[in-house]
Amino acid sequence: MKFFITFIIVPLVFIVIVSYFTGSKDFIIGPNDDERKKVIKQKSIVQSWMTILLFLLTNFFYDLFNLYDERISDSSFVFPELFYLIILVVSYFIFLLINNRKMSA
Repeated sequence: MKFFITFIIVPLVFIVIVSYFTGSKDFIIGPNDDERKKVIKQKSIVQSWMTILLFLLTNFFYDLFNLYDERISDSSFVFPELFYLIILVVSYFIFLLINNRKMSA
């Protein structure tokens, strides 16, 4: 059962997610997106990755210059990677909405 889930179900779910987010028909299950929707999705992907890069760069500079606030030094995230993934997905949908409104006219 582990083999089935690990090597069959997870890659298929990944393919469906990637094909939906990119709007590409290169995958087995591709959406019926026209060129305008593909461009909107690709711009949203680039903008969301730039947002996460900005967060990581800010975190790096906070570490480099010791700019942390002492009041919150005791608290720590259990899964800090999950925080960045949430930022990535939420920023994708925000930029998708913004780019849809910009290019709808």
